Amino acid sequence: MRPSPESATDEPRQGVFKKTILNSSFNAFGTDRYLLTEENHLLRAIAAQAPYDAIVILVNSKRYGGGGIYNDYCITTVDFATSFKVFIHEFGHAFAGLADEYYTSDVAYNDFYPKGVEPLEPNITALLDPTRVKWQELLSPGIGVPTEYGKDQIDSLQAQRSQNSQEMRKETEQARQNKASEAELKAITDKYQAKAKEIDAKIGAIRQQYANLADKVGVFEGAGYAAKGLYRPMMNCLMFSNAKEEFCLVCRKAIARMIAYYSGQ
Repeated sequence: MRPSPESATDEPRQGVFKKTILNSSFNAFGTDRYLLTEENHLLRAIAAQAPYDAIVILVNSKRYGGGGIYNDYCITTVDFATSFKVFIHEFGHAFAGLADEYYTSDVAYNDFYPKGVEPLEPNITALLDPTRVKWQELLSPGIGVPTEYGKDQIDSLQAQRSQNSQEMRKETEQARQNKASEAELKAITDKYQAKAKEIDAKIGAIRQQYANLADKVGVFEGAGYAAKGLYRPMMNCLMFSNAKEEFCLVCRKAIARMIAYYSGQ
């Protein structure tokens, strides 16, 4: 057993540095929430004290964050509200080689998947041949390839919502600098919140229009950090969003295949 001298982890942007056995740190590759360790030799030396198939590093921190590297290790904080979901997501990377399916969050990678090359991961595709989808055997009967789900409309509305939030912060800050009263500040907030509510209603209406696709396996554009040109199997999955409670059917099959490999079945 190798206890750490201190609890928690490094947070370089906050000027926080902790003495821990594996020197884990946020801000990996310049991304605030990305948590990794670079003590690879020490990690393997510690893990080698007992037989193992997978390595999981748990970090005592109340911040959101984690990371997962296929066939290496996964790491996550344990004291954040969604830490358990983050752990499962990162374990999907490390154990089954699953890809990130989201495409709107800031990431450390640019052009991670070259155009014209089919990704290695089992849960995203470049759809180079629409007649031979990577998860063909799991496609829902009669599903469109690619599958329309209102993405362009939703993306446009979400961009408007983000712009609305930025404008609210800017106007509020300017008003505070001008010594605005609480009533004036509230009026500014109410104005932008009303607009946000209108946008959310429009997004909700579009999602309701395609609600029948929620449990369908198709080919949904937007995956692997790219809004265009990469596709995921289902509208939602733990590899897409922490709002989901479980892996999609394609990810489950990939995980089952890996379990069978390790168990010799």
